[in-house]
Amino acid sequence: MSESNIIYLENKKSGTVYAYEDKPYWDSVKKQSRSSRKLVGKVDPATGNIIPTRKRKLKETPMEQKESPSYSDAALPTISKVLIFLRLFVCETIAKRMVGMVMIAVGVPEDRVAELLGMCAKSVNALKKGLEDGEIDDMFHIAGGGRKRKLGDVEGSIIEEIGNNNYHSHQQIADMIQEKYGIKVSLPVIGRLLKKTGSSD
Repeated sequence: MSESNIIYLENKKSGTVYAYEDKPYWDSVKKQSRSSRKLVGKVDPATGNIIPTRKRKLKETPMEQKESPSYSDAALPTISKVLIFLRLFVCETIAKRMVGMVMIAVGVPEDRVAELLGMCAKSVNALKKGLEDGEIDDMFHIAGGGRKRKLGDVEGSIIEEIGNNNYHSHQQIADMIQEKYGIKVSLPVIGRLLKKTGSSD
């Protein structure tokens, strides 16, 4: 086996002298002796010693990269606000599914989605499968076992009634709904209803 030699080459612009390991080898294709060079370091102008080059850290492949962000509890207030907003238009279950699908799509781990939204692992897994299969239509309605929204089909009529009359409190509106439509609703439901009408009174 051929022995390697150290050769020195100077960078004309900087004046820095670099040391290379020069290893000769036989090129069987070209039928001639050739050599390969590998940088060892640069020469210290004061001492003449070779200062070894630092080994470059190899870039991590995707599989070697650090764990994904921890999606800490700091996200809870924002998630909570989004859910409250969505619940103005859909029930809580659908709101959670919508937020869950977005979280899964951006790479939040399933166990964290379940934890942050208060969902079971099976439900989160079903969301993920639906996204992967492109079948998410079923995610936007609740099967027969789910509770129907209280105001359901009459909500439009109630909103119109509120707009046409002068109600002074949430309780008055709740009483009107019970008397006129036979539906007993809580004051928070009235609050959400008023937000849809653009009124906070």
